[in-house]
Amino acid sequence: MNDLYTILQTHAARYSKMEPTDAVKLLYQSEFGGGHLIANEDACLAYLRAEWARTPFDPQAPLLEDIGGGVVRVMLAAIAEAAEIEVLGRDFIASAANVHGTNEGFLEKLAILRKMTAEGCFAFSLGELDEYLAAYEKAGYPVVSHSETYRMHYRPAYRVLRSKDCSGILAKP
Repeated sequence: MNDLYTILQTHAARYSKMEPTDAVKLLYQSEFGGGHLIANEDACLAYLRAEWARTPFDPQAPLLEDIGGGVVRVMLAAIAEAAEIEVLGRDFIASAANVHGTNEGFLEKLAILRKMTAEGCFAFSLGELDEYLAAYEKAGYPVVSHSETYRMHYRPAYRVLRSKDCSGILAKP
């Protein structure tokens, strides 16, 4: 899990206003992917199209952001054309069916997060993380959303896929 250290360090530097929930979301996605969003494929695709339409194109934005475990975030701001969104939607749906993490793996990642927080890697303290994790465990380790602070500063708009399922979006029609 040495790559996870590097990924967490990179994210802590890139998203310095990250809060405990944002770090946990990153780890959750790296373990379980983003398939929790897909209840209905047509609705999923419609939501993706609408979110992309609200996301300003940024030619400087990276297309992919590594989050560990062979999983990436595909950044909507890096996608210029609607045809690419259709490809991303298909890739996302196909990928969601193939990401199967474990609770054990997720808990190992949380332990690394805790260790790195104790080492001062994040802007939040170990006490803040421990308080968050205690409530999170009590809730049964659910899917979480980005913090309001993270949303306000970074405007996240992405889809989570296994890196090997990104060939369609990387081919760019």
